[in-house]
Amino acid sequence: MKLHQLSEDKCFGGYQRVYEHDSVVLNCRMRFAIYLPPDVEGPSPVLYHLSGMQCNEKTFIQKTGYQRWASQYGIIVVTPDVCPRVTVADENHPIHAKGLSFYVDATNEPWSKHYKMYSYVNEELPKIVEDNFDVKKNRQSIMGHSMGGHGALISALKNPGKYCSVSAFAPVSNPSQVKAINDLLKCYFGDDQEILKQWDATCLVSIYEGPELNILIHQGTKDEHEENLMLGNFAEACKKAGITASINFEEGYSHGAYFISSFVEQHFHHHSKFLLDS
Repeated sequence: MKLHQLSEDKCFGGYQRVYEHDSVVLNCRMRFAIYLPPDVEGPSPVLYHLSGMQCNEKTFIQKTGYQRWASQYGIIVVTPDVCPRVTVADENHPIHAKGLSFYVDATNEPWSKHYKMYSYVNEELPKIVEDNFDVKKNRQSIMGHSMGGHGALISALKNPGKYCSVSAFAPVSNPSQVKAINDLLKCYFGDDQEILKQWDATCLVSIYEGPELNILIHQGTKDEHEENLMLGNFAEACKKAGITASINFEEGYSHGAYFISSFVEQHFHHHSKFLLDS
């Protein structure tokens, strides 16, 4: 896969780059950002970060200062754009206008031609990264924020053993039970609730069978989108299924980049325990 480099900036001794490429899975041009830490000899572990709606490949890399911790721990960090930038229906449709991919693989037309972000994140993008950068193929983890937190959780739950660890900031945790999101997902899948549950982290964790997941989640107590996140449902499902998860509600924090910046160090420390050789 040929990559076209769009930018490079030195940051905490390493390099923050942005690339563009043709995606076979999404049938369009896509962009992703990658941070390459300094002074690394040999292949490095890789952490994928999925951003939330109305974001792009630059949001996380410009607003959170995560590079400090990626540099310290020697972890490559990959951040894709959040959706295909292709108009597939009415150009004013809220899915296209707001980037609401939810990191799923749509089956209904016209969305199915381009909106397959789940396969892009879990199959095509890792292959591109492995082919072009010196990464440890058996040392990868995933994290995300909001809609991207949903993407991270379902990626780990639907691929037992693929990711060494998973974490999320204020994830959308039970989308099939949120009317606005449920209506959105129906564009992709139709009215079959059983299909929708296959893309719902709370439903998936209740039937999960596989290696330990190593889950870390933070959410602020003043999150303005709390009613759409339903993290409590996910926590209860984990408890019933006997799955250990560190779920933390932080007093006074809201939903955005200030919140992420305040706890991103903890997430890198969490992932380092599973990504770095002991």
